[in-house]
Amino acid sequence: MDASAPQLVSVDELVRSTANYSAWLEGPPATGSQVGVHGFQFDAHDQHDAVILDVFHVLVCMRGEAAVSRMVGDALESIHLGPGEVLVNPSATSLRWQWSGAVDVLNITVHPRYLDDLAREAMGCPVRLRADVPHHRPDPALARFGLDLHQELDTPRLGAHRAARAIGERIALHLLRNYVCVDRLINARSFSEAEQRRLLEFIDGRLGEPIGVATLASLVEMGKHHFSRTFRATFGASPSAWLRERRLERARSLLMKTSASIASIAAQSGFADQSHLTRWFARHYGITPAALRRRR
Repeated sequence: MDASAPQLVSVDELVRSTANYSAWLEGPPATGSQVGVHGFQFDAHDQHDAVILDVFHVLVCMRGEAAVSRMVGDALESIHLGPGEVLVNPSATSLRWQWSGAVDVLNITVHPRYLDDLAREAMGCPVRLRADVPHHRPDPALARFGLDLHQELDTPRLGAHRAARAIGERIALHLLRNYVCVDRLINARSFSEAEQRRLLEFIDGRLGEPIGVATLASLVEMGKHHFSRTFRATFGASPSAWLRERRLERARSLLMKTSASIASIAAQSGFADQSHLTRWFARHYGITPAALRRRR
């Protein structure tokens, strides 16, 4: 394999730049709070240029066999990948590889921010994550999770979306336990109880209005960047992500408890319009506002 300076790429960019591939399953993308999944059919190919993936990348072989030469950092591995076997490529690590043979693979992507949120919740404090991918080894539990996820998405049944999200969380937890080093950040600054109360009262009273980071930072006499770091250390999410979840919770409550129109609820909850609310609501809860209201 030829050495070259690694470049940061998304899995979608990488796959679509690879010759001789086709997609056989299109699942949701990996965002800050989701696990993404796609099914791809690859012919033999080389990834000569070193890349750094922006997500954890789990490949479950569905059909076919391939010999894979993988360079993780400076370590070269020779791997045989057959049906039911799994290969984990970490984020933030230099990678190059060669494939010999045509295979169908289930490509599961897990965003590092999602792993960070799970680790923070489990440990009850700010954390720092470091990829710690060992030499390739069989991982039947991870392969089974991948096959279960494929079954839910490939043949949708009652509650398939919820089941897929639950399996995605199990995959993320498995990666945390087996492929990641989690460091506690004991000395990270967090808001005092008085500061938290001041922020929450301000936000809850103005959810229907635009709320900027600079405005929130001024409430606790901080600069924007320091505020954003402290906010994440305290609440486990960025200010924008946390505000959006708070707004979604209000919208859900109004949908269930009032007869206001969805457009009105969108405005009361701080969304630009009904379509803006519907898009984020469906992504977060797996159901549209209109469908939820019909279930009342």
